[in-house]
Amino acid sequence: MANSMITQPNYEELRDAFQAGFDSIDDGDGFYHGFHAFLADRGFGKREDIPCTCSDNGAHGHQPECQWVKP
Repeated sequence: MANSMITQPNYEELRDAFQAGFDSIDDGDGFYHGFHAFLADRGFGKREDIPCTCSDNGAHGHQPECQWVKP
């Protein structure tokens, strides 16, 4: 990413966000409800005004954490 002041979720945060998404499924709310809520609770936000943040630049589709960053 061009702006070095923007922080993406690290491996541990993503692992925990995915687990929150799976737990959310078990609660009947759907994966993205839990995944997004977890990241938002940790200060991350979805920024659609920035380029793709996927590790492969979206070559294989966008990952759930795409464009979730913390300023």
